[in-house]
Amino acid sequence: MKTDPLAREVLATWKKHQQVLLYLLQRIPEKHLGAVPMDAKGRDVARQFAHLDRVRRGWLQMHATGKRPELPKAPKDERPKKKELSAALRESGKAVEDWLAKSLRKEARVRMFGGSPVRWMGYLISHESHHRGSILLALRQTGFRLDEKVTIQGLWGKWMFG
Repeated sequence: MKTDPLAREVLATWKKHQQVLLYLLQRIPEKHLGAVPMDAKGRDVARQFAHLDRVRRGWLQMHATGKRPELPKAPKDERPKKKELSAALRESGKAVEDWLAKSLRKEARVRMFGGSPVRWMGYLISHESHHRGSILLALRQTGFRLDEKVTIQGLWGKWMFG
């Protein structure tokens, strides 16, 4: 079945967001995944990435069943490893992409968000971008700065020129 041009653009936008998120994760050394923003009691960098995966999966379950999912809590004493995070985010990112494609073809239902798959995608991108900022802040405040080439060309340039 052919996908209309606007639906292709929507899916390409999600894929670009996914690419940027994974690019960031790849460039953070494992030893810095424990960084937490100063004066914060929140999640460290690794747990913020894990949170994004859990939120994606939670919304997919909500759309599929109409019920708020009971997701297992992340272990407090065990920080996820970069390899695990990357695999989980790739998997949940693909699942979001597939659900978006189905919902754009009216083969699946997005619950809430006015029933709009594009609005739901906008929410996910906004939510994940907020956490990406928190991740960069935590890294900076704990003394690790990503190279400017990574932040400007990689994180922003992928959106504008990639």
